Amino acid sequence: MICLYCHSRIEEEADLITMFKRRKPLCTPCRERLSLWRSGERCSFCHRLMDSAEGECRDCRFLAENYRRPGKIMCMMDYTGEVKMLFHRYKFTKDAALREVISMFLKCRFWEYDMSIPIPVSPARMEERGYNQTSMVLEAAKVPYRDILATDKAGRQSELGKRARIGASNPFYFKDDQVAPMLAGKRVLVVDDIYTTGITVHQALEKIYTGKPAGVDVLTFSKA
Repeated sequence: MICLYCHSRIEEEADLITMFKRRKPLCTPCRERLSLWRSGERCSFCHRLMDSAEGECRDCRFLAENYRRPGKIMCMMDYTGEVKMLFHRYKFTKDAALREVISMFLKCRFWEYDMSIPIPVSPARMEERGYNQTSMVLEAAKVPYRDILATDKAGRQSELGKRARIGASNPFYFKDDQVAPMLAGKRVLVVDDIYTTGITVHQALEKIYTGKPAGVDVLTFSKA
């Protein structure tokens, strides 16, 4: 078997156990590099690395002033050099096979939620890339999800200031008018690929909260 990240050959002895178990698409050195979780003080809410123990980071305090929060935010991987390269290849060089690599790091009790909702990509991004990078990882991990959100955002949101983004209209909407009642009383997990300032996720949450779910948590593959 070939490692999907470095393309080296993975040597594995064939026996009755390895014959029937799902083979991992990563060699041991790559798995160790991508699993690296840096030490240091972190934001108590979004887990961002900080220079000192301040409780919550500035972004989380800003978001709390402008949006309703999720119950919690879970993060799978630190956005280190290797992880940055992993997501760059996956998202911008159309190396879709890397969804199998990212799915290996999914550590979440999905069964505790009634519904998992991936953050959508815009029609322009879908045409350019050919896939939603978040939902593809869920599919690789065999996690059921509901594709109920859509977005009309154009361009890279990171190019706009935070005030400009929250002052603009919410770019997320439901694909169908019947979606909101489906959310009522449900435990919802919103899934995104990379969490940076958090505004994109909180804008999506703002729309989801209109359906009156019992609670909403966030899972992000990596925290920048």
